[in-house]
Amino acid sequence: MIYSIFPSKDTTYYEASESINTGMDSILEITKIVSESSAPGISNTRIALGFDITPISKSINSGSINMEDAYLNLYISKAEAIPYEYTLQAKNILQDWDMGIGKLSHNPETLLGSSWIWTDESGSTKWTTAGGTTGSTHTSQTFTYESGDARINVSESFGGFLSSSDSDYAGSRGWLVMRSGSQEVDNKRYGSLKFFSVDTHTIYPPKLEVCWDDSSWETGSLTPMNSSEALIYIKNNKFEYKANTRTRFEIRARDVFPIQSYGTESAALTNYYLPSSSYYSIKDANSEDTVIPFDSKYTKLSCAGTGNYFDLFMDGLQSERTYRIIFKVEDRMYTGQVEYFDNNNLFKVKR
Repeated sequence: MIYSIFPSKDTTYYEASESINTGMDSILEITKIVSESSAPGISNTRIALGFDITPISKSINSGSINMEDAYLNLYISKAEAIPYEYTLQAKNILQDWDMGIGKLSHNPETLLGSSWIWTDESGSTKWTTAGGTTGSTHTSQTFTYESGDARINVSESFGGFLSSSDSDYAGSRGWLVMRSGSQEVDNKRYGSLKFFSVDTHTIYPPKLEVCWDDSSWETGSLTPMNSSEALIYIKNNKFEYKANTRTRFEIRARDVFPIQSYGTESAALTNYYLPSSSYYSIKDANSEDTVIPFDSKYTKLSCAGTGNYFDLFMDGLQSERTYRIIFKVEDRMYTGQVEYFDNNNLFKVKR
């Protein structure tokens, strides 16, 4: 399963204006200013992201979920003057911080909330290290000849701060995203990266993806679906599902043109199973953006005695939106062929 958690808070810290809070801005910004004046100086920005991981951490610590990977995702709004190669890194934040109510456009500046030097209201508690107190360990993503969405593997740090025994992660309050250390302090320009924040009015807020293999396999007395024409559909799709539910989608496979035969039961009612190399993907039905991609490990179909299925946590999707389920099936007829089944299987997540 690929389960998404959306931020409970985010903001951008501006070194040039050490006390300004921008917690309500719809954009998160990574940029660097190199002054050309007679007194040259460098100022950076950093992005702070906080997530409520209490529910998922309880499941992981209890053993009901065997988390294997975690990814921090930021979606690009605008990129300007990006160099051939640059690196973003994520470090765990180790002090409490408030998102605040400010915007970069506020005049006078809003000082209520965390900033480059303050963890909350300006003049209260300082960061131990200006720009955000973090652990020493970091994970990173390097972009070469590209500017786009950031997807940083934070598996080690996510797993680490679930355990209070690791001092570099214990008590983590989220992640601080910044340029690599050398790229923050040298005199080179690296352009501007603007990402959508949790306050965006688009469908691209940041998210933390937690991944684990939840598949199981038992075919029982089912028959393999290896005929030339197959119909793949969702059994008893209710179309609308509450956001706080876990839903099991039952998949059925049938022959489009069943062979006529004499018997007590219609051949058209025979249930088949798809091979273990079968996967699902979720798309936003309006934008056509892929929300959950095909993954050979984390979106595998399961099988029980009645047919294939997969489970989905509805709170990992944005509510009040409609989604479409697509299936990918490999080697169904033992020829190595890859097939995609998109029969307009729609569902909506309700608040």
